[in-house]
Parts: sequence; C-alpha cells; structure tokens
Amino acid sequence: MARVLMRYLVDRQLVPRDLAQPLHIVLPRWDAKLGDAIVSSFFFREVHKLGARVTVLTVPELVDLHRLDFGVDRVIPVACAPTLTGLGPLVRELGSVDVFVHLVGRIQPIEMLFIRMLKPARVYSLDDALHCVSGKLGEATAKLNVVERYTRVLLDLGATRINRDYIVPLPERQDCDTVAHILVNPYASRPDKSLGFARALSLVRALADAWPQHHIGILCSPASSVEALQLEHAIARSNVRTLVELDTPRAVAGAIQRARVVVSVDTAIVHMAVGLKAALVAIYPASNSSNPWLPPLSPHTRVVFSRQKPRQYPHTGRKNMNEFSDVDVIQPIAELLQESIDAALAVDAHIVSGLGVATGTLARQLPLISQSFPEVADCHPGTLNLQLSRPLRLIHPHHRSAPLAWTPSGRTSEVFDLLRIELEFDHIAHRVPAWLYVAHGSPHRQTPTVHEVIATRLELNGAQRCRVHLPAHAVELA
Repeated sequence: MARVLMRYLVDRQLVPRDLAQPLHIVLPRWDAKLGDAIVSSFFFREVHKLGARVTVLTVPELVDLHRLDFGVDRVIPVACAPTLTGLGPLVRELGSVDVFVHLVGRIQPIEMLFIRMLKPARVYSLDDALHCVSGKLGEATAKLNVVERYTRVLLDLGATRINRDYIVPLPERQDCDTVAHILVNPYASRPDKSLGFARALSLVRALADAWPQHHIGILCSPASSVEALQLEHAIARSNVRTLVELDTPRAVAGAIQRARVVVSVDTAIVHMAVGLKAALVAIYPASNSSNPWLPPLSPHTRVVFSRQKPRQYPHTGRKNMNEFSDVDVIQPIAELLQESIDAALAVDAHIVSGLGVATGTLARQLPLISQSFPEVADCHPGTLNLQLSRPLRLIHPHHRSAPLAWTPSGRTSEVFDLLRIELEFDHIAHRVPAWLYVAHGSPHRQTPTVHEVIATRLELNGAQRCRVHLPAHAVELA
C-alpha cells in the first residue's frame, strides 16, 4: 500500500535536461553488505575514467572501504535508508545530481520521494515499473549478473574499455602463521544460507582425509566463531584449524590470496576470491531462474549447486544449502589443485569465418550439454572460429559429454569435448573466459590448426586476432 500511494504521489518522469560535466553520480549502498560492495567496486574505478564525481551513501562500517580502497570522491555515512525527516538535509548536502544508480532490488517508497527531491537527470534501476526510472535495466538485464548490470550503466555513460576486475583490500603485511592451503567458509549472514553443522562436519572431514598433507582453515566471523570452534573439535583432524584470528576483511583477503583453493557458500568470501583470482569452489542454492549473484565465468571458478525442493524458497522464504555430496566439492578441488601445478600455454590465433551452421546447431546442443556441464549454459549459441599458429590436439578435456541426440530427428547422436580457456584481445582490458568446443562429428576435427570456441556474447569490434591461453596438461601441440 505504501508503494502504491508513493507512486501515485511522487513517481513522475524525469524532467529532460543535459547532463552536466563533470557528472555527479550518486550511488546508495545502505544495505550494509560487504559482498555487494566488492562486486560493484570496479564501477567506481571505471567511472572515474570518464571524469565523473561520485558520492556514495553507505553505513559507517563501509565508509573507509569506499573512500580509501575504492577511491570514491565523497562518502556520506548513513545509519540506514533515509527517514522522512532526514531527506531534506541529505538532499541539500548532495546538491545537484546528474545520475542516480540503484541496482539492488526494487526502489522503496522512501527512495521514490528521495529521487523526486534530488531531481537527477537520469536514474538507472531494475525497477522498470516506475516512471522516474529512465535507465530501465530490469527486463533488459534479467539474465545477466551484477557485474554486467553495472557494465551496462558504464557503457550508457560513454565508457569503452571496461576493466571488470574487483577491488579487494589487502593487509599491509602478511602473517605467515595464518596460511592454509584450503580455506573453507561454511557460514553466511543467515542460517539458511549457511551449511548445517552436520553438512559442514562431513565436508571438512572429507577434505582433511583427501588431502592430509594440506592445512585446511575454517573461516568464520566473530558471530560464528563459537560454532566454528565446535566444528573443528568435532572434525578431530590435525590438519584442520579454525582461523579465529582472521577477524577483518583485509585479514581474510590476505589468507584468500595465499590459499591454493577457497570453498565458500554464497557470501562476500566468494566475491573476494573472484577479485583476487583465487581458485574457488562456490556453493549456491539451485534455482530455476537466473541468479545475478553467481560468480562471473572463470577458469579458476567452479560452482556446486545445492538441490532445492520445488518452490521451496517461494513457499518458505528459506534456502537449503546442504543438498550436495562431499564428492561434488572434492572433484572440482582436485581439478583446481592440479591446474595450479600445470603451466599455461599461450597460442596466437586469427579469427576466421566458420561453416555458417553453428548458430542453429548450438541452440539445440547447449541446453543438452549444460545439463551435465552447467557452466556453459549462458554461452552465446554460436562459435568463434580460430586459425591457430600451431596445430593443436585436445587430449584431456575438462568435460566430455555422453552421446547426445541433438538433431531434430533424434536418430543420430554426437559427443562433445569442452576445455576451459581464456581469450586475450587488444581491445578488451581483461582476459575473457571461454571454452574450446570440440564436436566429434565436426569436419574441423580433421584440421588441427582450426578450432571452435564458445563464450558469452563478445563485442569483437572488428578484431581479427587474439591470443588463446590453455592449460598445458590438456593439449598437445605439434
């Protein structure tokens, strides 16, 4: 009712006006979530390249992070979302605002009034229903992750080469006494987002037995430290220890940077590991819809899904993080540990024209392949065809499918090999995660210098060359 009333009273289309230069961008971050702040951190670095001036509204605990580490021009501490009495002083303190960026859920009634009083020239939001939202990103980015949503804003503001790497604050000095080869974080902000005691006990004990030569550290917050120490005692393995001394984000980041693998439920630890390019096994609840908070695709990241009962979350408001097996986590850890040992190869390639049939065939193949290899589910249904500088043969794929009957008739079947790789382009600031795609029935298999690659949709901008980075153990070069 409050939303309907506020929409009737104050929700109006923005008055058209030219954007001032330099832009004044306001971004509210009063949700007090460290993980959300880490994911959006690159936005501040990239928007400064446009000469913009940025103000962030956030809780006192995150003020220094935004000011000192993210380089935000102005950070205004707020206890929570503004109240009616606090709106006037806050609006006067902000002054003229050109762009208001709100990419977390729906705009609340009090925020509608706040926008009405600020009178920005442009509002970016996922709340497409509101008249005041000129940059409607809800439906347009429904299947994109949070990083891509902030990227859409940057592109609309005129950014070109965007570096999506997160900013993760590290300690000034590293304490070698806190090193753990495998870091495990079973805890989140709510019990239903955390592993249950029995599930965490079984998992960490299995890891300790699988790698007795590795030190395994249990991450916890001050609020979960008592349970973590009880977990350590119940596990009763000499190579397992609760890292209670890691009581700040910087200290945790230092441990993540030194670890060989990080295992974490969906929380800030996942996004810190992504930002530090650490080997990561992230545990998320399975969902029938797209989850924008999944870590971006990367050769260093694996996602394990906890199975959910149909309509469990809509009916109960709670997630179940415990429906997976120890093997579901042990297997990707073993892969990541092995790949950290293997040296990477780099091969130059020319982008060439393909046979012109992949777009139609991949649209039918990808849904079948992704049932057993879900990380390729969001790939564009078309291949990038590469003429490599050296003949290459794939000998150890990361995934080999079962024979799949993908043709319309269903009378024939085909096997597909997938290998995690990275592509490096001159016009893109970071390496792009991709997969070498080998269809066993493809005529390309007869030409070892020509290979097909799949990835999420790429803006090639006329690029004719790239560099392919591959794990050395998986391929054979002539």
